[in-house]
Amino acid sequence: MKTETDEYKMTGMDMVIKYFGLIMAAAYIGIGAALITRPDIININGAYALPLGILLIAYGLFRAFKVYQRYFQK
Repeated sequence: MKTETDEYKMTGMDMVIKYFGLIMAAAYIGIGAALITRPDIININGAYALPLGILLIAYGLFRAFKVYQRYFQK
């Protein structure tokens, strides 16, 4: 009889991919928030910094949701 843990055992590479995905999602959210609050970090017009920051935050949240869906939801 197979149990839940027998169906999918996480390998070392899966662990690396999981944590790398979480780190990248946090990086996208952090860079997006930094662009919104301080557009002078990179040489970008303030009118473009807000939409780009919002887009980066949305993408970071999407990536975090996909990592959660794949690795943490059973």
